[in-house]
Amino acid sequence: MPSFCVLSASPQTELLFTVALVPILYTVVLAIYRLYLSPLAKFPGPKLAAATLWYELYFDVVKHGQFYKEIDRMHSVYGPVVRINPFEIHVKDPEWYDTLYTSGRYQRDKSAWFVGRSGGQSVFGTINHDHHRLRRAALNPFFSKSSIVKVEPLVVECVDKLCSALNAYSSSKEPVELQTTYMALTLDVISCYAFGKSFGLLDKPGFSPEWKKAILGSIEAGIVNRHFPWLATVLMNLPESVAAAISAPAAFFIQLQRGIRKQVETVLVQERNSEKVNTNTHKTIFEELRESTLPPQEKTIDRLMDEGLILIGAGGETTAQTLAVLTFHLLNNPDKLEKLREELVKAMPDRNVLLPWQKLEQLPYLRAVIQEVHRIGAVITTRLIRIAPNETLKYKEWEIPAGTPVSMTSHFTHLDPEIFPEPLRFLPERWLDCDTSDRTRKYVVPFSKGSRACIGLNLAAAELFLTIGAVFRRLDLKLYETTESDIEIVWDGFAGGFRKESQGIRVKVTGYMKYEFLITIYVD
Repeated sequence: MPSFCVLSASPQTELLFTVALVPILYTVVLAIYRLYLSPLAKFPGPKLAAATLWYELYFDVVKHGQFYKEIDRMHSVYGPVVRINPFEIHVKDPEWYDTLYTSGRYQRDKSAWFVGRSGGQSVFGTINHDHHRLRRAALNPFFSKSSIVKVEPLVVECVDKLCSALNAYSSSKEPVELQTTYMALTLDVISCYAFGKSFGLLDKPGFSPEWKKAILGSIEAGIVNRHFPWLATVLMNLPESVAAAISAPAAFFIQLQRGIRKQVETVLVQERNSEKVNTNTHKTIFEELRESTLPPQEKTIDRLMDEGLILIGAGGETTAQTLAVLTFHLLNNPDKLEKLREELVKAMPDRNVLLPWQKLEQLPYLRAVIQEVHRIGAVITTRLIRIAPNETLKYKEWEIPAGTPVSMTSHFTHLDPEIFPEPLRFLPERWLDCDTSDRTRKYVVPFSKGSRACIGLNLAAAELFLTIGAVFRRLDLKLYETTESDIEIVWDGFAGGFRKESQGIRVKVTGYMKYEFLITIYVD
């Protein structure tokens, strides 16, 4: 009789098999739920995107900030409503914008996953709607239009210093990188306004390019941190020398965090009185918060430090990029520049006497060029997620369940050819046509809308009008080895990023405007 050997797996093998099988089964069951049983299963979109966040990770991390382009492609295939990941719906219809980004009467939370560590305990990083309103209410007076008017001399002082520093380059003939230069301006303004003491970057050689590198580096790192939040935690807790060896921007950020913490500590312990060293007539942001009615837990050093960090990051980068891109477009379009200069010369015969911000806002062509750069500049390219926790949002025949993350992307609207013909062309004249301007102005939303709109929009406006008014009334600039490819947005890291090989927006300064230019204008 033949004999048979019956093989049986050992208990250890069976255990290993079970351990390996569990995650596989979990993944399969989870995918089935997300694709067929989830409340979002009815929404159109790629099946792989609906099944896993790895789809988004691939486009954002592996392909470096390309998910915003993939979202646009999805809409071209699936229509105005698309499920872009297992949890989120994206809508591409500018007419629905005011529904999602609405007033404080309607609850709109942020997405904790999308925000991650980027805002900490600041207003920007606050997830809950009511908590955000509490924190925002304490800051609103500080950034109101009337408050910015009161500190306008501070902005003008920095703008004057910028023009003098730029003119100094006319003798050296060395090129100037404008995003670095304008970031020195915006950081000096916000640091003085927030802390009562300027960083003094306009006084430093080359306008301290390490600041631009660090801030843009932290923005770029946010792409990875969203998907791997533990990486930022590990990096920020390393010894400074180790962090510096791994990432120079991270080490710089740690130093900045330490410096802001000291500034906050100083303000929190000092009393506002006549003997105070700070001679500013305005209260700094931390004096405002110290004296506000916020509860004590909202006035801790850690929380206020986060508030300071986000002010520096947001207040320094976006306006600087807008100024740099606008300067490029004006220098690259001599006919537009001539129109602007003619308007500025007539409004300010003495180049050393700058019109007040609110008077500059009334100059039609200056207002038009700034409106146009808000449209074409595409500083904020990311989608902005909002969650209506207790409300079913309705878009046409679609009902989006309460608690669902929903997003829109203003970048798509700003470059929509159906709204703005020739969308990639810098054309300020489109805003001088009253009929067109009145109809389309609502579609340009560089600061978003609603209860979570950018709190610094008035400060940004003052910086834009005063800086462009002064620079182009006083100085002659020429583009240096810079083309449209250098300002093309090619990746999204919240703010739009330029090509890696770009050396920035560079100019040569030939000096102050020549007197002959004035004669030409008035003779004409």
